[in-house]
Amino acid sequence: EQPPRSEGSRFGQRIRRRYAAQLPLCQNSALQRTALHEILQALLAQGQDTGAALRMTRQLAMERLLHLDCDDRAPLAEVTRVMTELAELALDQAYRHSYVALEQQHGSPRTPQGEVSQLCIIGMGKLGARELNVSSDIDLIYVYDQDGETSGNAEGRGRISNQEFFAKMVKAIYALVGDTTEHGMVFRVDLALRPNGNSGPPAVSLGALEEYFHVQGREWERFAWLKSRVVAPAQAIGSACAQQLRSVVVPFVFRRYLD
Repeated sequence: EQPPRSEGSRFGQRIRRRYAAQLPLCQNSALQRTALHEILQALLAQGQDTGAALRMTRQLAMERLLHLDCDDRAPLAEVTRVMTELAELALDQAYRHSYVALEQQHGSPRTPQGEVSQLCIIGMGKLGARELNVSSDIDLIYVYDQDGETSGNAEGRGRISNQEFFAKMVKAIYALVGDTTEHGMVFRVDLALRPNGNSGPPAVSLGALEEYFHVQGREWERFAWLKSRVVAPAQAIGSACAQQLRSVVVPFVFRRYLD
C-alpha cells in the first residue's frame, strides 16, 4: 500500500493556508517575469497596498518555487532566475511608488541644467550576478547623476536638495521591500557596500562616487564592483545615468590594468 502523499514542508503549508484565495494567481505558472508582474498587478487591483502586494507576491512565488524545485526538479538556474527577477520587479515597483509620493511633497529632483535628475539602483553580489537564492539578501547601492535641488510642490514649497530627496527615497524603498509586516518581507536589504559603508549617505552622486574611488577605494571594493549592474528602476537600465556610471566604475575596477 502506498503511503499517503506528503503535504510538503510546514513553510509551504502555512503559505497555502494563509493565501488560499490568492494561490490561483500563480497556479501552474513558470514564474516568468511577465507572470510575476501580472501577479503583483492582480493583487494591487484587489485593493492591496503596494507593500502588502509586494510581500504577497513574494509568498506566492515561494510556494510555487517549492513545487517547481521539489516536485518538478527545476534546475538551480531557474530558481535563481525567479528570485532575481522578483527582486528587480520589487525594486522597480517600490521606486515608482516612492517617487510619486515624494514628488508630490517636494517636486522632481533637478540638475543645475534644469533636467530631471536620475537615480540608478545598483545590485551587487548575488543580485548583480543574477544568482539570488530563496534565502539571499540583496546588496544595493543608490547612485544619482547630479547634485541639485527639487522643483518644489504645486504650491512652490518643499524644495530640498537632490541628496535629501534620494535619501528619503532610499528610506521609502526600504520600508516597502525590507521591513517585516504581517506578510513577512520581500527581501532583506543590505546597504553596507556603499561608499563609506553604513556611515556614508544612503545615496551618492556620481561625482562623489568617483572622488571616493580615487581617494579611498580599496582592493576588495574593486572586486565587489565586478558583480555590479543597474537593476532598477526599469527606465534607468541603459539610461544616460547608467552609461555615466559605467564610465566611472570601469576605470576603478580595472585601475591596475589601465595604469
